[in-house]
Amino acid sequence: MEQNILHYRIAERGKMHALDKNYKEALRHYKEALKLTQKQQDSELFFQHYSQCVMESLELSGAYDEVISFCENYRSFLKEKEQDVLVRKHNAFVSERQAIQHILKGEQEEAKDLLQEIQKDLGRGKQPITDQLLGWLLRGYKINADQLKQLQQKHNYFIVRKESVNPKIAMDLPEGISPF
Repeated sequence: MEQNILHYRIAERGKMHALDKNYKEALRHYKEALKLTQKQQDSELFFQHYSQCVMESLELSGAYDEVISFCENYRSFLKEKEQDVLVRKHNAFVSERQAIQHILKGEQEEAKDLLQEIQKDLGRGKQPITDQLLGWLLRGYKINADQLKQLQQKHNYFIVRKESVNPKIAMDLPEGISPF
């Protein structure tokens, strides 16, 4: 099996685990997929997607500090890139995810600073979750996990959703081929 297909199959299997709330196994698969994509041409798109999957599984498993650290490192990496529209949008997405972790930890001021930075860079109306959360924080509201989850679901914040995973690809590893 070609390496460029194998990483995709492994990542899809990781998504199946995430849907079953087995985040530890999902993370193992995503990390393997990330490792395989490093050897490929045009690996950056896959790296972005699989990194989002990693952050999502960490967040859903309650590893907020790990997500914050991941986001900080990723944002440092993005600062070294040419700041075109796509890089700026991706930085906003990563910053928003980091802000959400701060909210989940009860660190409202850290979240507010990040959300204001996003809005300053992209403007209002570009990141609906950022706009809503920032509005709540500026009005002094305390955001609980249920409100946050409803907002995330409303705006399809989570990329690993049943309708976006391909189980056939996830299960289609030929006999004798192990991803690990």
